[in-house]
Amino acid sequence: LLALTVLKERPDLEEQKAVLIAQMNGFKIKTKELEDGILEQLANAEGDVLENIDLIENLEDSKRVAAEIAEKAKVAAVTEVEINTAREMYRRVAARGSLMFFLLATLSKVHTFYHFSLSSFNAIVERAITGRRGKLVWNEEAVMSNMAPPKLKRVLLNEAAEKKKAIVAEDPAQLEARMDFLVDNITFCVFDATRRGLLERHKLILATQLLLAIMRREGELEPVEGEYLIMGKKALTPPHMTARVQEYLSDLQWAAACALKEVEAFRTLPEDLELATDAWREWLDAERPEEVELPGEWDKRCTPFQKILLLRALRSDRVTTAIASFVEERLGVRYMQQDAFSMDDAFNDSSRSLPLFFVLFPGVDPGAQLEALGRKLGFTEDRGNFVPISMGQGQEKHAENTLDRFTRDGGWVFLQNIHLMQSWLPTLERKLEMAAEGHEDFRAFLSAEPPPLPDMQTVPEGIMQSSVKVANEPPTDLKATLRSSYALFDQSTLDASSKKFAHRPMLFATCFFHALVLGRRKFGFQGFSRNYPFNNGDLTVCASVLHNYLEAADAGAVPWEDVRYIFGEIMYGGHITDTWDRRVTNTYLDVLLQSELIDEKTDFELTRGYAPMLEGSYVDYRNYIESALPAESPVLFGLHPNAEIGLLISVCDSVFEAVFTLQGGGGGGDGGAAAAGGGKESVVKAILEDFESRLPDEFVMIDIKGRVREKTPYVVCVLQELERMNAVAGLMRRELTELQLGLSGALNISDAMDMLITNLHTNKVPPGWLKVCGQIGPTGTYNRKSLSLWFTDLLVRYRQLKEWAEDPQVLPPCVWLSGLFNPMGYITACLQVTARAKSLPLDSMVISTEVLEVGPDGIDEQPEEGTYVHGLFMEGARWDTEENTITDSHPKELFPPMPVIHVRGITAEEVDDEGAYQCPVYTTRIRGPTFTFAAPLRTVKPPYTWVLAGVCLVMQSD
Repeated sequence: LLALTVLKERPDLEEQKAVLIAQMNGFKIKTKELEDGILEQLANAEGDVLENIDLIENLEDSKRVAAEIAEKAKVAAVTEVEINTAREMYRRVAARGSLMFFLLATLSKVHTFYHFSLSSFNAIVERAITGRRGKLVWNEEAVMSNMAPPKLKRVLLNEAAEKKKAIVAEDPAQLEARMDFLVDNITFCVFDATRRGLLERHKLILATQLLLAIMRREGELEPVEGEYLIMGKKALTPPHMTARVQEYLSDLQWAAACALKEVEAFRTLPEDLELATDAWREWLDAERPEEVELPGEWDKRCTPFQKILLLRALRSDRVTTAIASFVEERLGVRYMQQDAFSMDDAFNDSSRSLPLFFVLFPGVDPGAQLEALGRKLGFTEDRGNFVPISMGQGQEKHAENTLDRFTRDGGWVFLQNIHLMQSWLPTLERKLEMAAEGHEDFRAFLSAEPPPLPDMQTVPEGIMQSSVKVANEPPTDLKATLRSSYALFDQSTLDASSKKFAHRPMLFATCFFHALVLGRRKFGFQGFSRNYPFNNGDLTVCASVLHNYLEAADAGAVPWEDVRYIFGEIMYGGHITDTWDRRVTNTYLDVLLQSELIDEKTDFELTRGYAPMLEGSYVDYRNYIESALPAESPVLFGLHPNAEIGLLISVCDSVFEAVFTLQGGGGGGDGGAAAAGGGKESVVKAILEDFESRLPDEFVMIDIKGRVREKTPYVVCVLQELERMNAVAGLMRRELTELQLGLSGALNISDAMDMLITNLHTNKVPPGWLKVCGQIGPTGTYNRKSLSLWFTDLLVRYRQLKEWAEDPQVLPPCVWLSGLFNPMGYITACLQVTARAKSLPLDSMVISTEVLEVGPDGIDEQPEEGTYVHGLFMEGARWDTEENTITDSHPKELFPPMPVIHVRGITAEEVDDEGAYQCPVYTTRIRGPTFTFAAPLRTVKPPYTWVLAGVCLVMQSD
């Protein structure tokens, strides 16, 4: 990179260096020839050498030449020092380029599409130094490179070099200004070219990674601060919170604030949180705390970056916004505000060796823009020099022939959907390598859908490395999605129906439904438990079904149920694998596609504040989308406004988890742990000692089983729980003991030990421990807690089991359901006991729940029928104890705790669904595989309200 920079900025220096190297090599060769000649003459001399005149004269000539060479070598050495000194002035430009390249080299850990080659990177750096090709405004060297003949170019280059040398000699500040420009321009050009190929959710990751790398390189980032920001540390054993602090801080926030004490500026933070409770509560309750002054003197004491650390601890939902603002302030607004996609700019970055690779998204077709560019530049299908090929079975030979022809003669080939041709892609890779040496006008354009999982390699790494990537992802807000959904149709679609009174509003409602299910995915597990591949094909087929069923229906009749069933169970339901997710989509259809939709006398709304449009032209409906749809909000999807807070927290966690991965599991750089009071090994040793001192002994199962008088279902349940606890504690003790021996040098550090060290240092629960607990499965981990909180939770589980094990026949007054490894086992035991008592088959029993008005402290004993449980939290709503019903959450209250719940078994005949919401219960916030049972809860509002709000009960609030 240094050579490239100097070559473009000071070609005279590079030329001098090349001449100097050749000259020095010539000196060495001449010296060797002289030495060989002297030895040969001495060897072949006859008689007295002192009387051999020719030999003496040759020796004198050699001596003279050797002296001349020595003098020239001294001059050359001085010249080399001068050249190297001049080249070193550009060192920081090359250093920034190096930083950028290694930043990009790690991005493949985030997604397999993010591979970059050194050659494509060098091309970007070269354009950043010299100016972009294809622009109307070029710099001096770019003009010479494109227009000047070779001889004239050399003359102009020499003149430009002399001019630069004179400027540097007269005013070194101008060179410094030029260096600053090059550093800034290379940074942005590489960032911008990379950002163009990233998915929207990954752009902030790149910006954050760049910000931290630059701050670290320039000495602005304290390692302990960077480590805290990335890892979101929580204190392993935080001090007990006072009652006043508990009123406005959660356990997670308090643990994070205590961990922030490692940063010197926040040494007194926990104490101040206890003293200035009103001021801190006011700051925490602010809608945008990043824009509000900190309480007391904290605003003056903290740097802007340290304020972000405070947000990371206490308001993690505002961290991404604060980081984006800090990037704008530190690097520039253009790093966060991207220009609209330009096909011309992307084409300028391509070449015969650098194909354009388009990432495909629903509703985005790069083909139209590519054809328009081709017409402007003279590459069209009519001329035969532009060939688009939709890849599929049987298209391989056609594609290969086209590639060979255009490599030889020049032309554009657009290979679409190459991800469908897995076995043929290695052939394509070889063809593209050959084309890199082919005709200057050859261009290859490729397109593919992103893989379902970011670590799946659907396109060979070689193709991705050599490609200029373009990910022109469409907006995901409801208005943009509804706009693109309705754009799949036109006026002819509306005119084709003979039942316009029903067809037009129903088609619009179907488009609105499509936009809702697409937009709902961004709310994570509260939206859907999985990311389903709904696409435009589902919508267009549904529109055809709607038209056909309306035309076939009797006059004035609308087949509402038929349409809802086909849409919900077949078209969209065909993608859905989770029963509760299917309930959401079917509920949307029940709410949207009903008779009130086409009844102008009702106050029916598609969503809050958006009534249906009953008649109008295609253009009228398009205008209605633009003018009448309310501003983006979770409320439009039926969710509570708090869902946006949960979304922002998830985005924050995913951003820093990715940054942590990109940095190889490090924090703020080398020495982060040392700055916190010791190296990584000493930190891990302290954690080991703490865990080993608090890890409880295993239960003596023989003694406990000896106290069992009758093996009731509840006794079987507790015995299974005790055995699972023994398995977990035993595994932890063995691994911690082995690691202790490894750190002391008694054992070699194995791969498993090394992984355990990393997990302990980063406060993550080792996968082996989770597996024994049943908290990890085929889809990944179900645990959302940090290691410190998970271990604290394990100790509380142990205490409950220890009390229960004193007399296994007697249940605790109120069972902490969340503290059981298999909570469904306990619920099943409850049903078994009831079924046996009533002499009923177990499969005839269903679960009934009744929420009490008291907490677990208000319960003295178990009921005669069923069982009392506690430890559940509600997500998406809250329980109103006074009204005994589900109601809307308080602002910023994401997981309000539930009172004690009375669970009992009843027969199907006793079930009364009137005024009840079937609330799914999950062990953690990761819905889907963690489903336990459905709890019917009383509701005054219609149950569909809570279905669309994604209301559920969870046993762990993270």
